[in-house]
Amino acid sequence: MTDDLYKREYYHLRSFEDLLYDAVMLSYMTHDIDFNSDEHGYQFALIRASIIDSILLLECAANCCISSLGLSGQFLNDIDKLPFPSKFEYFLKQFQPKVKFDRGCKEIQCIVELKTIRDSYVHPKVKKEKMVQISESAWEANFGKTKMLDIPRATKDWRSSHTVDVLKATNAFLNRYFLEWCKFDTNTICHVLLGSEEAHIPDCIGKTGGYGIDCIGTLDRAVTEWGIDFKYLGKRLQ
Repeated sequence: MTDDLYKREYYHLRSFEDLLYDAVMLSYMTHDIDFNSDEHGYQFALIRASIIDSILLLECAANCCISSLGLSGQFLNDIDKLPFPSKFEYFLKQFQPKVKFDRGCKEIQCIVELKTIRDSYVHPKVKKEKMVQISESAWEANFGKTKMLDIPRATKDWRSSHTVDVLKATNAFLNRYFLEWCKFDTNTICHVLLGSEEAHIPDCIGKTGGYGIDCIGTLDRAVTEWGIDFKYLGKRLQ
């Protein structure tokens, strides 16, 4: 920590960077584990963790945006109860009222779909489906898949490829939302999502400073192998 950091009265802890790296690195690990030698099922635990961290990344980003508005009291409590897609919509309307939060576009349809996965995961309920014979000696229950991303509804059916699909959907939305709709520059976005100082919109729009992710090189593999674009954070496809 720098001397300037020690002089601050408050440190603002944001979880965005941790969630981002956990989602990405856990995805790397799911691809690197040899499925045939994974006797303990570590791969499946890592897959679930990566997917949930990617979805929580959206929730964290929405909360960082709302925090930067400086709301307080009961109004803040009311806004805080909104689902994260609605938080993004509310935030956008404060600065770009003429820009439509197009719920019909692919990026938003995907994050709404991811929210249903998040809700099902954190509020687990017993579900039932009829068992169907799929071979002479095997039966299964098919719980279906999501429409946009083709993610199985049953977490037992999640695979490594699904971690990449969710990461792509999450970051595609964040790119479009912050860069195209909010029209923020990368430094402003990093200040809102990553900085340890108070972020107050609109004061920090265009504010200069050394904001950025600490281990941006860690994202290289996701960029080169999977084509995931983190340009809202300054990490672009080559």
